[in-house]
Amino acid sequence: MPHSLRERTGGVRVPDWRRVTLKSNESCFHIAGSPLAPRWFWLGAALFLLIVGAVRIAPPDLAFYYSFGHSLVYDCDFYFGDEFSAFPFAPHELYRTPGGPPANDWPMGAGVIWTPLIALAAIIRPLSAACGAPVQTGGFSWLDYWTVTYGASLIYGFGGIWLSYYVVRNEGYSTRTSLWAAALIAAGSSVTYHLYVNSADSHPPSAFFIALYLLAWQRYRTAPSAAVAWMGGLALGLAALVRPHNALFALTPLLDGLLNQRRRNESGEIVFPFNIRHLALTGAGAAIAFAPQLMVWKTLYGSWLAIPRSGDVRWLHPHLYDMLFSDFHGMISWSPLFGLAILGLFVQRRHWPYLVPLLLTIYVYACNIAWWAGGSFGNRRMVSCAPIFILGLAALFDVMPKIWLKGLAIGCAVWTWLLLNAEMGGAIQLDHYQNWEEILHAIPQGFTAGLVNHLTRGEWDQHAVERIIAAMAVLALTGGLAWAAARWGALKRFAWITCGAAVLLAGVSAVAAWRTPGAINPREMENYIPRDRFTWVVYFERGYYTISEHEYTLALESMVAATVTEPRHPQAWLYAGIVCDVEGQHRLAYFYYREAFIRGSRSDLLFDFYLDSVNHMLRREPNAARLNERGVILTLRGDFDLARADFELALKTSPDFIPAEENLKSLEARRMGQHSPLAWE
Repeated sequence: MPHSLRERTGGVRVPDWRRVTLKSNESCFHIAGSPLAPRWFWLGAALFLLIVGAVRIAPPDLAFYYSFGHSLVYDCDFYFGDEFSAFPFAPHELYRTPGGPPANDWPMGAGVIWTPLIALAAIIRPLSAACGAPVQTGGFSWLDYWTVTYGASLIYGFGGIWLSYYVVRNEGYSTRTSLWAAALIAAGSSVTYHLYVNSADSHPPSAFFIALYLLAWQRYRTAPSAAVAWMGGLALGLAALVRPHNALFALTPLLDGLLNQRRRNESGEIVFPFNIRHLALTGAGAAIAFAPQLMVWKTLYGSWLAIPRSGDVRWLHPHLYDMLFSDFHGMISWSPLFGLAILGLFVQRRHWPYLVPLLLTIYVYACNIAWWAGGSFGNRRMVSCAPIFILGLAALFDVMPKIWLKGLAIGCAVWTWLLLNAEMGGAIQLDHYQNWEEILHAIPQGFTAGLVNHLTRGEWDQHAVERIIAAMAVLALTGGLAWAAARWGALKRFAWITCGAAVLLAGVSAVAAWRTPGAINPREMENYIPRDRFTWVVYFERGYYTISEHEYTLALESMVAATVTEPRHPQAWLYAGIVCDVEGQHRLAYFYYREAFIRGSRSDLLFDFYLDSVNHMLRREPNAARLNERGVILTLRGDFDLARADFELALKTSPDFIPAEENLKSLEARRMGQHSPLAWE
């Protein structure tokens, strides 16, 4: 029976994971091979972002994340009324918890790790004002948003790619192979979109902390110690704080120990490389780092494990094919490199400990009722797994070192970049379903505009001074952190520093939770609806997609769910009527069209469908009310002569029908250019 790792993996080349003695003055993470020219890497990334970067702090997701960080820096509470008032939220996006403050269903991790950047913006604001830039205090200025956008892109976006490269190197792959894999994923996948187009999001820092956690595990694998176990736990806790599903990667060390590291002692018994004390330290680090999220849930929702939006997951009904291959933001169809990476993880048995959490993550997101991830470039949720995709692509290049394979990978990257360029050119709308035919037409249509927008998004004409000042400040912060890590990054010292930082974060969060009840403004609370209506857009998007796929039963179910969740929006009523028309349910279609009309929809599409529906009703049951209604529609459409004929016919049918009589007067007033109200019934 094969005992060595090389024998158990079929002779595949693997790194030497021999146990070594860890000295207290060694760096906290082991990095194999030569460094990736970090100075040039960061300077190149910084210059690239300075040229093409643009502010993107907007509702709903980014504003919810930013509200966490802003409230911790400026107010030290979890009451977000003042933060929400600074953003143009739609009415359905905000609600209040029962008996509590305004809800914030999004994880707090992104906001927490942005707090140094929010504080940095406040520090450099006087310098920006002295250089002639407009000053706006309060943390909601363009300078604040740009500092967070630029800093998050540079530190967490490009930092995640940099750390992922070292994760691959530590698995024994060459510099060339690792660079190919990291560069392709960074330049030609959904990750690309979040590096500089929509960078102030939770996905880049999610990938950053997963990579940091994997580096800690790799260091522990070569030299187990309590300090590395503790810091690995902190990294895992922060990854879960950013996106709770990242906790699935706790499985990687366990599976790695079972598959790759078990060995036999002198008696022939299998020994697993787990130290109970070290496991306890890892768990403690993860718990302390994640504790602030528990405090938020308890403060806002009344339960330590409230887990908002967990009801959106249908555990036994995954949309695996749709999520992976659909034209509606499919993970692999939009980023084929992700598919090649998964193949690479499969063919390298020793990487299965990385593959299993990835597959579980895919399953979880496929079970979400919004499996297309909303207004997403590809499936944005999977950007968190960028380190795993880079590793998988490197593994594939190592097993099949063929020129044609790299050519195929480059072609996949070009396909994704063309989609990204078309989106930047305005030809692809991420919050609106487009089928493959529309997408293929959009690529050449938006090509030139996308290239131009790549170089003109910077708003240099308005904010040049602020851009440069904030960029220099962020670079100084990044360089200072790098110097401090090199100067003070000895293992035990760094472990104590991270311990102090974690305790400080938990303490600040406890103070914020304690201060929240006293910060609530009862008068402001009247502006919030009493229940969550955000899911209406999920039902609407799913309904629109299933209409396009001719799945009319599911489409009607989705549109009706949207009307129940949020009845004020007319779009779902309109499309519910269209589905009923297609299915031959003309009477039901009439009522949906009427609701859409009453709620404000005035599109040509609705006019046509609604008139056809009313005509159908009149053929079945001619009466004064329907004639009057058709007259109202024609009046609003501008067909005054036809409308007058309907009002007169309604009065002829029922001489005492007062709405038709009033509408005749309103009709004449509208002919004169006056805005006179119309009566329905």
